[in-house]
Formats: sequence, C-alpha cells, structure tokens
Amino acid sequence: MTGDESPQEAYERGTVAGKIDARLAGHDKHFATINGSLADVAKELHDLKLAVQRLGDQAVSRDATVVTTAAALKDAEDARRSKTESAWSPVAKAIAIGGVALVAIGTVLTVLLR
Repeated sequence: MTGDESPQEAYERGTVAGKIDARLAGHDKHFATINGSLADVAKELHDLKLAVQRLGDQAVSRDATVVTTAAALKDAEDARRSKTESAWSPVAKAIAIGGVALVAIGTVLTVLLR
C-alpha cells in the first residue's frame, strides 16, 4: 500500500493485478498449445514433402521405363521387319519365279505331249 492510497484503492489495484496475472497465465497456456500445434504442422509438412518427393521419383522412374520399353519394342519391330524382308531377297524371289515358271512349262508340255 502506498502513502496516498486508501484500502479500497489498494484492493482494486490488487484485483486488477490478479486479473492481469490470470489472463497472462491463460495466454501462456494458449501459446503453449499453439506451439505444440505448430510442431505438429511442421512434422506433417515434412512428411508431405517426402511423399511429394517420392511421387516425383516414381514419375521419373515410370517415364524412364516407358522410354526403355518403347525403344525395345521399336528394336524388336525393326528386327522382325528386317528378318521378313531379308527372307525374300531379290535372288530368292528370282529363284521362286523361275521355279514356278518351270513347273508351268513342265505342266503344259506334259499335257501337250500326251
């Protein structure tokens, strides 16, 4: 109690100070709750960052697999076409046509000479 302060004024000052202390204690509790929540949010953001990074890595891997598979299919198709085209080279075609012509001539001669 100060020199010019009445007991009623001292009581009111103490009441106000008590309310302020109680209010500050409530704010401290609220800040502690907020800080805990922020720590939870930070952890969730970190987990989300890792998940997005994994998705990105999977997309890069998938794209590489698609390109590799497409190249392998193209090579297989080119090899198949090359094998098919080389099976009937110009010499092979000439021999086949000559053989068919000889069979036809032989058949005609057989029919005529009977």
